[in-house]
Amino acid sequence: MRSLIYISFMLLPALCAADTFVLKDGTRLEAEETGEMENTLLVRTKYGSLTISKADVQERIPSAPASAPAAAPAPAAEVSTAQPVAVSTTQPAAPEPAPRFTFETVLPSTSTRLLVYYENGVAIATETFDAAGLPVSTEGAVKDGTYTEYYPDGRLKTVKSVLGGRTSGTLKAYYPSGTLQLEAYYLGGLKDGAFRYFSEDGKPLLEASYRGDRLNGWKKEFDDAGAVKSQIYYEDDRPSEPPKPKVAAEPAKEQESPVTGKIILLARGEQVLFKLNGRYLGKIQLDRRFNIISQEGKIPDGSIKIYSEEGNFSRNYGSRASGVETFNWAGKLAREFIFEGNRLKLLKTFDITGKVATEYTYKEDIAIKQK
Repeated sequence: MRSLIYISFMLLPALCAADTFVLKDGTRLEAEETGEMENTLLVRTKYGSLTISKADVQERIPSAPASAPAAAPAPAAEVSTAQPVAVSTTQPAAPEPAPRFTFETVLPSTSTRLLVYYENGVAIATETFDAAGLPVSTEGAVKDGTYTEYYPDGRLKTVKSVLGGRTSGTLKAYYPSGTLQLEAYYLGGLKDGAFRYFSEDGKPLLEASYRGDRLNGWKKEFDDAGAVKSQIYYEDDRPSEPPKPKVAAEPAKEQESPVTGKIILLARGEQVLFKLNGRYLGKIQLDRRFNIISQEGKIPDGSIKIYSEEGNFSRNYGSRASGVETFNWAGKLAREFIFEGNRLKLLKTFDITGKVATEYTYKEDIAIKQK
């Protein structure tokens, strides 16, 4: 494991005579030695000063001496005016591999946490956090890309993405066994979305919801069996009353027409009188088949519902000479007339349960049964 701990986070000018230190884990570091302690070398890089354990250094390559002045060019040879066909034997250069981004968590003290970022094994930046996990400073530039962190034995520990120099997107951390330990979503370096923590056997331990690095929503903790043992609702990091579930609004009741009607049974059909606030509007007479025999007055457009009155009344169906339609209940819906342009367009009759029994449309005063 790299044992790099930044001593100073001040960016320094370009190095004059930087050696290359090759560490045992493969890291190559260009740095100038500035001091030495018992088991530690003090060096400075273009990103800042740091310490290297002597035991971690595999090889030290001294800086190359300055190159000698270039020799004067040889006299130009005589050039033929003939134009030979040139055949290039140069192979196209292979594309350079994409940079490999990694990072490492360093704990120099109980009150400080460092994240050291590397590009192809060379340290490029450091983020410093306090004991509460709040950012303190950033030295160097964290390039955009996907960064991985590994355990000392090489197994994957953490995967995260950086955008605009800040952690953004999904961050996942794993146990040494490879089981998912933590999953969180970040935006601009702040937790923003779901946050989940799991036990090594995959059971949930904690679930929370963040916005702008503050708890906003439910925070749930789980017992060993994975059942919820506590839950608290938060607003901006403060416990709060959870929002009440929305109650579906009741559908608006159909407003009935102020026009009322009264059915008068006749020997060969029925007559219906229509009134508005007790004032006569008109009447319509129907035969046994509900065909229109006559109509007078002016009846407004819309639906007019007629309810049965106290006592019994009955009438014969024209389509069932022996059948009888009987209303022997009070206050039940019996008929619904729908007028348009002072003409009857639709008639519905109802049974005792309130369901439509028959339904008629009209064409030239003739009832056309629909149901």
